[in-house]
Amino acid sequence: MGRALKITRKLNYDEYIEKMRKQSLQLYVAIDAHRGKPLRLGKARDPEENVVLFLLDYNRWQKALASGEIEKLGPRRYRMKWTKE
Repeated sequence: MGRALKITRKLNYDEYIEKMRKQSLQLYVAIDAHRGKPLRLGKARDPEENVVLFLLDYNRWQKALASGEIEKLGPRRYRMKWTKE
């Protein structure tokens, strides 16, 4: 039977906290730089594509309601049936 190799590493708490503080500061600065701007850097969708995607999603939702996969409980309240009975 082999022995398990145990590797331990000593950390200086103050150095670790300072490193994490710098990383979190960079993250907050990056987020703040994008405030008010879209985070998506890719090409915007074509307006016709948005309409087509909306209609496809709407039809899928209506089919799910008709088949009973989704049950309407009230205004703006729905329940999904995850298992078939």
